[in-house]
Amino acid sequence: MSSRNRRKQIEEEANLLNANPNSLDPKTVDAIGFGLGELALDIAAADAEYQAIEAISLYNIVPNVTQPRYTIPHSLTDIYTVHSDNIIDIFQRWIEEVKLERAQGEFDITSYLLGENTSRGEQAEKPDEELTSISTSPPSNIEKSLMKIVDLAASIRRDGLTNPISVVRRGNNYELETGERRWLAYHLLHWKFGENDLLPNNKQRNWSRIPARIVKEVDIWRQASENNARDNLNAISKARQLALLLMDLHGWDNFVPFDKFEHEQDFYSQVADGNEWRIPRGHGEQLLNAMGLSDASQLRQYRALLRLPFDIWCKADDENLTEGELRKIQNQSFTVTPVTVSSGKDQIDPLIKLATDADQWRKKIRKQMSTTDYSARQELKILVEEEIEQLRQLMDELDS
Repeated sequence: MSSRNRRKQIEEEANLLNANPNSLDPKTVDAIGFGLGELALDIAAADAEYQAIEAISLYNIVPNVTQPRYTIPHSLTDIYTVHSDNIIDIFQRWIEEVKLERAQGEFDITSYLLGENTSRGEQAEKPDEELTSISTSPPSNIEKSLMKIVDLAASIRRDGLTNPISVVRRGNNYELETGERRWLAYHLLHWKFGENDLLPNNKQRNWSRIPARIVKEVDIWRQASENNARDNLNAISKARQLALLLMDLHGWDNFVPFDKFEHEQDFYSQVADGNEWRIPRGHGEQLLNAMGLSDASQLRQYRALLRLPFDIWCKADDENLTEGELRKIQNQSFTVTPVTVSSGKDQIDPLIKLATDADQWRKKIRKQMSTTDYSARQELKILVEEEIEQLRQLMDELDS
């Protein structure tokens, strides 16, 4: 807005104030009354951007499909659409996968949510000399990702939600802008404790509704700021974040919408070519600041991740690999040489065969889990053991 137009708007606001003070926001009235002029318009713009916090039903909120951070592992999003109607199924399947990976097969998230005695808590209470003599396997990546939601839910139940989520109104529903983990944590609490949960302080809480701040539109720059401030994104999430910001700078009309792609990576890789989609002049510092990066070369490194093979992309996302770790994997993949496998087979790379069989194994297990009754766990265990034996044979081929 030019200085002339801004002065004209300030004069109109001042005239409106004199004519009808009740027609303006109280903060704007105060600002104009104190002669703050241009600041009054900035305050009014800020007030228009955010509305009052409301308690919104969890089931009227849908996630933002382009959110850079993927909270739920790919092994689950390959099966379920992330929607309120599926959240409980996702959590149940998530827990079952954690149990399968745990040697003892036990995993009671209610104890964690209540802050009761758990094996994890017992380990934390042991003196250092006892811990050194105890051999424990670290939690798997799928367990770590679930525990982030569980720990957040336990914190919210104990201390309350300190920062509301932000949403955009979409007809009768709302789309998440920020706060997918908080939304999932509320779903977990609602599933386990319902709508009349009696808290330790004897207050009752209804977990079916979550405090939300309503904004006009999803702002990916504000989204980037919150992501970088709250929890460091992994390398793949950083690559997604960079792609979104670049698309915004170049204009969304230049890109195919997210729902037109089979794999989510294909949407972000539309800006993988740095020559075709250069950072617009004058926006380099803005981009570095939003990404939380200190070196321009890091932008090129994260953009390069958009061209990763899809299986490595998913693995790196689920395992929270850093950009440096991914570079090592890429370098190793480029130096693999074909190996002749015995029994007269053609030349084949055992790594490729191993990866293909492992992928088929995972899909077979997931399909079996989705159709197997809980009472048929022994059959599922036999299936897992058989597939593991096949993978061991492939490992022997690699050693030879």
